[in-house]
Amino acid sequence: MLQPNQQQSREYKVVVAYDFGTTYSGAAYAFTHSTPTEVFDIQKWPFKAGNFFPKVPTLSVYPRRNQQQQTGSTLSEWGHGAKKAMLKPAATKQNVLLSQFKLQLDESLKRPPLENGLTPVQAVADYLSALHKHTLEELTRGFAKNYEPNTFRYCLTVPALWSDRAKQLMRQAAVEAGIISRSDPSDRLVLISEPEAAALYCEETMADQVQLQDNDRFMVCDAGGGTVDLIVFQVKFVEDSEGSGSDDKNNNSSNNPVTRKKRQLKEVTKGMGESCGSAFLDARYRELLETKLGTRAISKIYPREMNELMDQFIDTIKPEFNGVDDHYVTLPRSVDLDSLPASLHESDDGSLEEGVLKLSGGDIKEQVFDPVVNKVLSLIEQQYQQISDGRLNYLFLVGGFGSSKYLYQRIQNVFQNTKVNQIVYPAERAALAVVRGAAYYGVHPRIVASRVSRRSYGVDATDLFDEKIDPPSTRVVKPDGSVRCKTRFSPFVTKNDELPVDHCIEKQFFVYYGTDKSVDINLYATENDTIPRYYDEPGVHRVATITIEIPEVPGMGKDERLYHDFRMYFGATEIRAEAEFKTGQKYDVFCDFDATDKYDS
Repeated sequence: MLQPNQQQSREYKVVVAYDFGTTYSGAAYAFTHSTPTEVFDIQKWPFKAGNFFPKVPTLSVYPRRNQQQQTGSTLSEWGHGAKKAMLKPAATKQNVLLSQFKLQLDESLKRPPLENGLTPVQAVADYLSALHKHTLEELTRGFAKNYEPNTFRYCLTVPALWSDRAKQLMRQAAVEAGIISRSDPSDRLVLISEPEAAALYCEETMADQVQLQDNDRFMVCDAGGGTVDLIVFQVKFVEDSEGSGSDDKNNNSSNNPVTRKKRQLKEVTKGMGESCGSAFLDARYRELLETKLGTRAISKIYPREMNELMDQFIDTIKPEFNGVDDHYVTLPRSVDLDSLPASLHESDDGSLEEGVLKLSGGDIKEQVFDPVVNKVLSLIEQQYQQISDGRLNYLFLVGGFGSSKYLYQRIQNVFQNTKVNQIVYPAERAALAVVRGAAYYGVHPRIVASRVSRRSYGVDATDLFDEKIDPPSTRVVKPDGSVRCKTRFSPFVTKNDELPVDHCIEKQFFVYYGTDKSVDINLYATENDTIPRYYDEPGVHRVATITIEIPEVPGMGKDERLYHDFRMYFGATEIRAEAEFKTGQKYDVFCDFDATDKYDS
């Protein structure tokens, strides 16, 4: 049950960031007292040839469960080790390979259940546990070994389109993975949206390259494996009398702490995203192969050989494709060339010669890239339309998919000089933008000054009944004789509100003492443009149930009104609530978010 808020924030020495991705994951760290902040990548991964690589595959292998087992088994391999394990003969009969299971955390997507009876939280927790263990081993080989593990702060990234429920499940998985414990202060683990983390990376590493000025605006398009997330920030230079925060590299008065300035970021548009990342290119490429070779030939290809075909696409074709060039694929030995469609053998353009399949640039463009890239362009346009005055200085393209030459070309052709002044395509580390930005955020959590509320939030309340407005069916008489409306919506924030970090809204409510030991407050949300009067209006849905324990108050009689200050914090990535009764005791209250909650697309 709930406990009084006795946790105190610690002074953290090291920040460790994890970018748990759909197809690849990464880790980075930074020391909080280093000036300027320097972020270090984890680049050495188990079973990776050549030792150094910026990311690790988000893959897990479990021994296949037999009929007698009722629950999932123990993780046996992860990352590159998972890929290696599945190359062994009969691997698919003995093991279960999990991929793209991050998407399972968003329960609104209605994906098929995981094999082996694994729950989404368990699968994510198992992978995070392995990632975390390896990262700590790497950290203890360097300067981080000089600090106690309890002085480490952790930062996890989440997609912009995730519901509050999905974020809660990610935090739960981090606890089960052993990254933090339930007794740790809540700020030991912070969540940040992926496009926001990417924005911080761009702001920190490209400020000199593009010479960001006060009031400049930039959009970040974080094109990853599963999702493409976008956000628009405006740069603000503010006085920093203590000389803390982000370094202003353009400030000539840095020796004077009174006049020193620091950069802050103000969110201009509501961050948004869609499931149209590079993993969907992979799926369409496989469909193209099936179209060319036929379903029968594809079914004969061994899993190991299909993995090799897909690796060739992922490592070579996908990043280098320019919309024109043809590509050639050496077919595996398991493909019976004589059984392939006659059209391949009879083609005049050499579609099939000596076991090598030619894929024309036109086919790759039209059947693989364009359906996905067009969704990205539409998403950028939607984000741009949120900017009231249409002013946008820069667009930063980051993420693994963001390194695609073809995606950059299409974005440049559509938006350059028409809606944005300059499109910036990072020469390196585009795939690490999110994890490096997350590490930077863990050191400088105040650099984001404000965020935009994606929807209106409020709680259920029993306000005084208005006979002229309220329906008779909502009328209720309380123990003290007051006549109230039982379905009122008490608003806390309004859609499109600019919310400062840790923005707190406080309201006073009361309960009738002695009736119950706890009280549930339902949190509702709506993306409607108007504030509802009642919580059961169309477009309003419950997103969480907030449980508050009622303390014992000596001398208070049954059915007396016990007042409490109810506070909600909306300016961060996660919603937080707090209650304070007249006893003076504060309680961090538990928010149980609904699985059906999701943002409107």
